[in-house]
Amino acid sequence: MEPYAVRTSTPAPKGLDSKPAPAALPMLTPVHAWRLLCRRTGGSISRTTFYRWINSGRVDAVRVGFRFFIPLPMLEEVIQKCLDGERI
Repeated sequence: MEPYAVRTSTPAPKGLDSKPAPAALPMLTPVHAWRLLCRRTGGSISRTTFYRWINSGRVDAVRVGFRFFIPLPMLEEVIQKCLDGERI
């Protein structure tokens, strides 16, 4: 399950020690993000509820065309809130 990366207009450096551009964030599809959330929290959050969270803005998402992508750092914040017992 490889996260997607946001493409930037800056070309990536070439060479053995090349790293992705700092603006590139790992992105997950909603299904992959939901699966990761359930696995990491040990909870049983329904997929419908997770999509409701995306549509209401509780989970930050980026819309590209008709698809949504969830930045991994934002998902990590949601996971931490769940583990701390906070309401989303």
